[in-house]
Amino acid sequence: MRRLSLLAFRWIIVVAVLEPLAASAFGAEARPVVVKNVVLLIVDGCSAEQYTLARWFKGTPLAIDEIRCGSVKTYIADSVIADSAPAATAFATGHFTNDKLIGVAPSVKTVTVSPPSADEQLRPLATLLEAARLQGKATGIVATSRVTHATPAAFMAHVTSRRFEEEIMEQAVHQGVNVVLGGGRDFAMPKAAGGARRDDEDLIEALRQRGYQIPTDREQLLKAGGNKVFGLFSLGPMAPEIDRPRRAPAEPTLAEMTRKAIELLSADEDGFFLMVEGSQVDWACHANDPAHMLSDLIAYDEAVAVALEFARRDGQTLLIALSDHNTGGMSIGNMRTSKTYPQTTIADLVEPLRKMRCSAVELWRQLSMGPDGKKLDVKGISPDAVRRVVKEGWGLEISEDEAQQILSVAVRDKGDPQNAFGEVLCPRHTVLGWTTHGHAGGDVPLHAFGPDRPVGTFDQPELARRMARAMGVDLDATTRRLFVEVGSVFASHEVEIDKAEPTNPIARIRHQNATAELPINKNILRIGGAEIALEGVVVQIAETGKIYIPQQAVRRIKGE
Repeated sequence: MRRLSLLAFRWIIVVAVLEPLAASAFGAEARPVVVKNVVLLIVDGCSAEQYTLARWFKGTPLAIDEIRCGSVKTYIADSVIADSAPAATAFATGHFTNDKLIGVAPSVKTVTVSPPSADEQLRPLATLLEAARLQGKATGIVATSRVTHATPAAFMAHVTSRRFEEEIMEQAVHQGVNVVLGGGRDFAMPKAAGGARRDDEDLIEALRQRGYQIPTDREQLLKAGGNKVFGLFSLGPMAPEIDRPRRAPAEPTLAEMTRKAIELLSADEDGFFLMVEGSQVDWACHANDPAHMLSDLIAYDEAVAVALEFARRDGQTLLIALSDHNTGGMSIGNMRTSKTYPQTTIADLVEPLRKMRCSAVELWRQLSMGPDGKKLDVKGISPDAVRRVVKEGWGLEISEDEAQQILSVAVRDKGDPQNAFGEVLCPRHTVLGWTTHGHAGGDVPLHAFGPDRPVGTFDQPELARRMARAMGVDLDATTRRLFVEVGSVFASHEVEIDKAEPTNPIARIRHQNATAELPINKNILRIGGAEIALEGVVVQIAETGKIYIPQQAVRRIKGE
């Protein structure tokens, strides 16, 4: 009898241990686990082959290796190959959308999913950041691109084109995000002050009035404190990591920004949501530039290590690290190695790359800069100059014919002349292959750590919903709370758009005896002589003519 009891006890222990593992392995829905913090780290434009190359180049395992747990499908609503804007929107909102859209539902054009109803087309969709903020959590965004670039934008803004960076910055400033760190000061400054804003708004001053510290270099960032920091460390995007020590030594690294963001956000007792993007792996792969790619991917891995250290220590943090799509279609092995691949050594792979001391962007900058400091036309650049710059920057002795080919490709790709170096030189001087200067459509690796971590193969929106579930938030309910279509609650004659300032339109609603003004892209309601800060931004979708405002504003206008 005693032996049976002991066997039964052991069986109970075995079942208790294996049941959750089995549920995870077979995709069963486990009981929701509410975590305190969620850290999402996105490396733009990266797939498994890039990780492998970085590991060989570094010579040691990557921090990210030990937490690989699955893969992510990368299609979008209207293509089997993703752009960053709809991919990031899927991660942020839990919904597929179309190419170039930021934080809004798809239009009627879809090929991989069913088209939305007429009422839902291009409707703003609440993001994980917005849902976390409304739950009382601190929120943060870190990127090495402009903070208005596609991936960070998808968590803070709702526009119908990723190119609308002025509107994206305005919404970001009015979102109430606690910590924003990255590049892109130009879209916060009027043109008269050297910025890019056509509406002459000074959003730097708007941030100051809202109580933000605005560090502009590493030293200022490390000294920053409090719960409102909006660091803009460059006029445009930040420098490629390989060029940063020489070209922009005052800029912080991605790991430093990540560590500071976690330090600031973790002071909130309710927890936090943080999105970190290693933005420029994508740009490097567009250019087929291994030097830029490796330095920024390793910098991203160092940021993952910082976040992973915190998550291990904290015990209440779900960390997810992934990519939005592959870029460049890079391979270890190319046509030159078709017959020699079984003899490829580590030195064959990494030694040509170790000689590369700058990015292709920096190569072209040096090549196109005349002795008087003025930019040269491609036709004014000699093959000898190309050979000299490539020797100094990439350590390669190239022929005059190769130099001429680089100039020919630069003319062909005049918007991105830096693409020429990798396209011409990688097939001949490295064992790397590239299939495109665009994106590729394969699955990408998934990494995760912490409570209720996802294991398996997921669509991008599924991961957003897993993070939402972990935080205990409802994205669809948040969408209904933040984005009420004005025409559904007010008569058409009660609503007008004041376009006296075309770049700063205002929605005006006259209801009963009240007149309300709601500036588009801001979280402001003016009514009855008072100015009220709303819990979300006002969004206008030009394509549908619809305006969306928070439920909070509807109730205030109706006097409820």
